[in-house]
Amino acid sequence: MVKLSYCLNSLALVLSLFIAWTHFSQKAENEFLRGELSDMKSQIEQMELAVKEAKMGQIDKLNREKRKNSELEEASNAMADEITDLERKRDEVKINSEVAATTESELSAEIQASKLSIAGVDAEIRTAEQNVRNLTLSIPSLQQEIVNLENLITEQGQRKFQLENTLKTYEKETNILKEHYDCTVTALKKDFYEHPWLERGERVSVSSSDLDLESGILMLSVGKREGIEKKMLFSVRSKGKNICQIRIKEVAYDHCVAMIIPLMGTPKDLEEINNFDLIYL
Repeated sequence: MVKLSYCLNSLALVLSLFIAWTHFSQKAENEFLRGELSDMKSQIEQMELAVKEAKMGQIDKLNREKRKNSELEEASNAMADEITDLERKRDEVKINSEVAATTESELSAEIQASKLSIAGVDAEIRTAEQNVRNLTLSIPSLQQEIVNLENLITEQGQRKFQLENTLKTYEKETNILKEHYDCTVTALKKDFYEHPWLERGERVSVSSSDLDLESGILMLSVGKREGIEKKMLFSVRSKGKNICQIRIKEVAYDHCVAMIIPLMGTPKDLEEINNFDLIYL
């Protein structure tokens, strides 16, 4: 009976130890699992943070790509504008080259005409030299004529003195002559200040014109009446802006024809204006 009780107690003790070991094992396993779960939560949070940062990086990268695409598009538009401007300049250079070729042919013709004129001038020089020799031979007779003229001047001076003494007695006639003299001086002053020619820097207004850009010819509604002469150089100005420069080719009383000087200003603007000023250079 005692052995049986001892066996039962031993069995109960073993069972208690087993239960206690099982309990502590489960408790340790639960703590381990809690630690693993905590680690997994921490890893999940880190992964979520990494995913969030990756999303932010992708958004930043997308924004950078958008900005880069916008800059590339702006550069492409600027390149297109530059190409258009270069094409326009190429056309202008082509037009100016054609005008220069036309001007060169006209200058060649003028050079030939100048050579003919020089030949004529040489002939005139030879004639003038012959006239100088003839005048040299005629100097003695001319000197005698000068003596005769001096004697005549002396006689006329005496006659003038006599006439002045005579005119002193005629006050009315003297006043008439004085009035005539004053009128003559006034007319001379008016003619001097209202001169029919142009000084450098003077302005001439043009109200109408005809333009041919291909040949570089400009026909103006001003001429000799306004003091325009051949080969004069003018600056074309409109509203304070210099358009181009022209040189007068042919002149009539009330109109003239001018050549546009190439590579100077923007002659194409003349198509858009009717009224402008010419500044004599």
